[in-house]
Amino acid sequence: SSHQSFSIGSIHIEPVPVPHDAREPSQFVFTARDEKRLGLLTDIGHVTPHVRERYQACDALLVECNHDVEMLANGPYPQRLKQRVAGIQGHLSNAQAADLLQSVKTDRLAHVVLNHISEKNNLPSLALDAAREALGEWQGELQVADQQNGVDWIEIA
Repeated sequence: SSHQSFSIGSIHIEPVPVPHDAREPSQFVFTARDEKRLGLLTDIGHVTPHVRERYQACDALLVECNHDVEMLANGPYPQRLKQRVAGIQGHLSNAQAADLLQSVKTDRLAHVVLNHISEKNNLPSLALDAAREALGEWQGELQVADQQNGVDWIEIA
């Protein structure tokens, strides 16, 4: 099965099935030998209870903040594409990502990287504002992955 866990060297990889308009869409949680956990979550239409459960207890999380709902609604995309992006098989809005962050933030979570930010339907500042509000007094490191350059390496200590 495409959703069966496996290991590469000392890294355990857990595929997590997600709702997205692709064939057998999966995202991943990586666990190192020292039990450090990295959650990768992009290309997901909405957060299911299973996704929320699997992304608990991560030390670092990359999460999609694809669009601002108002920017998407008023943006240049054709209506059909707007519906696809905002649909349950599309991409997470800033608000949906913020809701997920609020439910998975723990003292263990040290790094959050916001990614897959639409250049036409979002702004990094809007994604950051939504995440900061959701994370509240959380003391970790919050970054935005640039569309062209990504982010610098992060050590999960």
